[in-house]
Amino acid sequence: MPSIVLDSHVGSDGGLNLRLPPAFAGREVEVAVSAPPSPRPGPEGTGAEWHDFVEATYGSCAQLGLEEPEDLPLPAQES
Repeated sequence: MPSIVLDSHVGSDGGLNLRLPPAFAGREVEVAVSAPPSPRPGPEGTGAEWHDFVEATYGSCAQLGLEEPEDLPLPAQES
């Protein structure tokens, strides 16, 4: 069976509607859902999406006590 990937939106009620290409009309298909999608922060993202992205990455490690190491010395430049 062919595999296709669709991006879709889950409504506030949790409902998901899928529109498949006409080639699938009238056929039995097996549907697999992978969730949640990867966050896509960027210029088009909202502040809430960016906050969620930070919490899912750095924010999930904030309590580990990680510290930024000191900068390594730069090599001497020839004059």
